[in-house]
Amino acid sequence: MTTKVNYSNQLLNIETGQQIEKSQLTIFDRQGKINKRVINIVNTSIDELLKNIEQGGESYHIYFPQEIEKELPAPLMKQISKEITANEVRVLTAVVILAQFAKSKGELYYWDKINRAYFEVDLPSVYKVMGIGETRGKQRELVKKAFFSLNDKKFLIVEDDNLTISKLVEIHKIDKKNPNLFKITVEGLFFNFDKSKNYQNRYFHIPSDINKQIRKVTTGRPNAGVELFIKCLFQAKHCSKDGKVEYSYSKIYKLMKLENLVKNRNTGRIKDTIQKAFDIAQKLDLISNVEVGETNLREKKYILTFTP
Repeated sequence: MTTKVNYSNQLLNIETGQQIEKSQLTIFDRQGKINKRVINIVNTSIDELLKNIEQGGESYHIYFPQEIEKELPAPLMKQISKEITANEVRVLTAVVILAQFAKSKGELYYWDKINRAYFEVDLPSVYKVMGIGETRGKQRELVKKAFFSLNDKKFLIVEDDNLTISKLVEIHKIDKKNPNLFKITVEGLFFNFDKSKNYQNRYFHIPSDINKQIRKVTTGRPNAGVELFIKCLFQAKHCSKDGKVEYSYSKIYKLMKLENLVKNRNTGRIKDTIQKAFDIAQKLDLISNVEVGETNLREKKYILTFTP
């Protein structure tokens, strides 16, 4: 039987760009503009990044929630930001799983003052939880590239009433004697399920071999939006009281980041991408049925029934 691991609601909200709307933090003023405190943090982080680029320093990108992205000039966003790829989504899942494996063995060390944890991971373990343990060649290179590319991304993190911009995954050192062994730190939100802090609302369950399962039932090129939506379904199933979940078209559009298809003039692929997500969820035995209806505002909605 497949073991289950805890996946942070907050981490998924960061990946899907939902954390602003789900937090108590108000980022807009009465005129609908981003407030000065948020703007100062965003501008400072952008200035640091541009300075690094100019001086040939550390190279990285910043991943902002959609509400903030829309307020920044498109040319600037193109220079400083980069969307999460499908392989990066899978690698984040893998790191969460590996962090909890390390914790269960007493090999994860938490630094309370900076809310980060340290552990060691080797590439064969990454390949295994990515579902390509026996695969060689191109697949491994793609996974390795995605693993390192997460080290080149910073994310805006909302914690109560605080904003920080930090790396979710940071590779600190490669063992020279063993080039496949990495020493990494991760944000505390990867594993910190403190029972004293609303324990049940901090996580949902995913199978420890979820990447392998998705890889088996996915045809064609992996899609980041589809990958994220599958995680959203695991979250929704964990929280569902009647075995169902409803999503409006606009909600799915946002969760799956379908706006990117519009930007790239691929609007014809929107319907197929949504259907692909439903097909994968059914093949994973996650949902058993999809119905189409309308919201009270006459917007198209999808009613998904979870498999018991």
